[in-house]
Amino acid sequence: MSFLNPFLLIALAAAAIPVIIHFINFRKPRKIAFSTLAFFQELQKTTIRRLNLKRYLLLAMRVMAIAMLAAALARPFLPSQVAGWLGTSSQGEHIAILIDNGPSMMQIDEAGPYMEQVSSAVREVVDQAGEEARFLIVPSHGEITSGRFMRKSEAIRFLEQLEPVNKGGYPAERMMYIQNRLDDEPGDRGRIYWISDARKTHIEKMEGHFLADEPDREWHPVTFIRTGSGSFQNVAVAGVELAGQVLGVGIPTGVSVSVRNFGSQTVHNTYLSLEIDGERIGQYEVTLEAGQEKELLFEVIPESAGIIRGMAILEGGTYTFDHKRYFSIEVPESRNVLLISDQGEDGLRRSYLRPVLAAASETGTRINASYTDISTLRDHDLDRFDAIILESLRRVPDYLQAELVQFVQQGRGMFFVPSEQGNIENYNRFMRQLNAGSFTGMRGAYGRFEEVASIQPLDSGHLFADDLFDVSDGEDVRIDMPSIFHYWRYSQGETGSGSVVLRSNLGEPLFVEQIFGDGMVLIGTMGFSPGWSNLSIKPIYAPLIYRMLLYVVAWEHGGVREHILGAPFDRHFPNFGAQVTMRLNGEEIHPETAASARNLRVRYPAHEWEPGWLELRLDEKKSAIAINQDILESDFASLSLSETEMFLEEILPLAGIISISGFGDAEIRSAMAAVSFGREIWNWFIWIALAFMVSECIISITYRTETADN
Repeated sequence: MSFLNPFLLIALAAAAIPVIIHFINFRKPRKIAFSTLAFFQELQKTTIRRLNLKRYLLLAMRVMAIAMLAAALARPFLPSQVAGWLGTSSQGEHIAILIDNGPSMMQIDEAGPYMEQVSSAVREVVDQAGEEARFLIVPSHGEITSGRFMRKSEAIRFLEQLEPVNKGGYPAERMMYIQNRLDDEPGDRGRIYWISDARKTHIEKMEGHFLADEPDREWHPVTFIRTGSGSFQNVAVAGVELAGQVLGVGIPTGVSVSVRNFGSQTVHNTYLSLEIDGERIGQYEVTLEAGQEKELLFEVIPESAGIIRGMAILEGGTYTFDHKRYFSIEVPESRNVLLISDQGEDGLRRSYLRPVLAAASETGTRINASYTDISTLRDHDLDRFDAIILESLRRVPDYLQAELVQFVQQGRGMFFVPSEQGNIENYNRFMRQLNAGSFTGMRGAYGRFEEVASIQPLDSGHLFADDLFDVSDGEDVRIDMPSIFHYWRYSQGETGSGSVVLRSNLGEPLFVEQIFGDGMVLIGTMGFSPGWSNLSIKPIYAPLIYRMLLYVVAWEHGGVREHILGAPFDRHFPNFGAQVTMRLNGEEIHPETAASARNLRVRYPAHEWEPGWLELRLDEKKSAIAINQDILESDFASLSLSETEMFLEEILPLAGIISISGFGDAEIRSAMAAVSFGREIWNWFIWIALAFMVSECIISITYRTETADN
């Protein structure tokens, strides 16, 4: 027999209380000679002997009752082998073990590598189980290589092959898998162990599942075993984005790389490099304070159209699994844009956007523009276009709204330019589907040419001002900003998720970027004809609108095509009849595909994927998607034992929680014996304590120290 909480055996000291009281109350009677009572001397001796016996019996009952209660607090249990001999445990039990094998398990503390500590703990669980027990060992990261229950010897061999992996983490998914597998096994004997370093980000992924989802379900209790000290530093490449989404041959673009220090100490002598197609183009020396994140900017000038593969590489630090961040950028040979109007061919000829589109086709961005009336939009295949421009539509037809929303959702751009005669209810109904705010009224009057506001000055570094002016370092830019005569007033709504990219001098939005699905819509609150403003007669008009068009036409989500490990790969492509070929780091992948009327859906679980580049071919069209680790895996911050218990008791039923941090083999063996029990017997000790109390009462009432002869 052993105890789950042996520390509480200190309560056995309370058993001395009745003994102390006994000796305090014990007084040796003073002897006084009294001749008339001499004949009672023999009776007195017999009575005193009986009284002392009663006292000792009552003292023993009280001491044993308190000792049993103290032992019950320490949660005594029988190991599974002993419980089996006594017929209190089924030797056919099923034991499931969820092992954290994520990147954080590469750490080493004074007790050795985390993964070795985990292996020692699991080996003890296996050794202390009954001979007929079966084991299901499931990793939290990567693929499940064995999904069946194993005997002891097979479980040990499987354990020896388990290593930390730099793959996606699925703690909630794997715990649900274990629970369901135990439900499918015969009998009600099932135990679950979860062995982890108790990383906060890992455990938080469990929130909202299990008890929260199905409070009435009978979940199998989980014993959590914490390993590792959780005091390590780590620095990682946190992300890569394009500083500007305008992509074209010979057009400079910025690549912004984020580096984060997850530790509590300053990091020195760290270097960040950027490689493009295997060639290093720049390097920074980085110093990071505790918890600090920095963004560093590299300039990239595409020399030709096609796919650019790049890596942000961090040099320095102990743990290197997160020191590379892959990214891919597709520089197209040309961009196709469709300008849609409802004013007929004459209106299209009068369009103030058409000359800018024509000029853009002569630049390195190679914008190919097409033009159509809203009434003939159905004659065009929208899948051929990278962006569409809705210019001065009085209404967005309801029968086309769903099609336009899907166009944006699939990763393309849309530029919405309102009409002075626009229907506000129709506009807002369309924008609600894009989660893009709403119009709330108008300021000024169209065609009155009375200034109500002006465009806010463009500061250096503004999204649309980059390379707009040829100035020397430190030279101020002075420009007479256009006057505005009329514009729609705009509200971002409760979500406020849109980003204002250009404002009036009154602080009100003029152009708002809204991310939707994998695409983006740029919403204008004013048009470009003279009735709206005098922008069209200002020198800034052509370059400013040109950059807006490039921003919409060349837009891609974050500028970088990326898939984060820990989630299934699930994307839609407009080539709905295409044949799909995928390769990741040289390995061929066979995804699941499903064609609909307008697109092709490509899905794959991605459990075994590691960081790298995913090469995707749809018929003859090639693209590349960067595969990166979830940055949360780089945060090694762990919860204490009490914090872990507080988190988990709201998520799962807990059978117990212990720590083996810093333990050697002998200590791990003892700790595992404390949780690898066949049956708890603390209730036995409660009943025994009650029996002693009842016996004490019976003795007090029925045991008499004198007798009477009739």
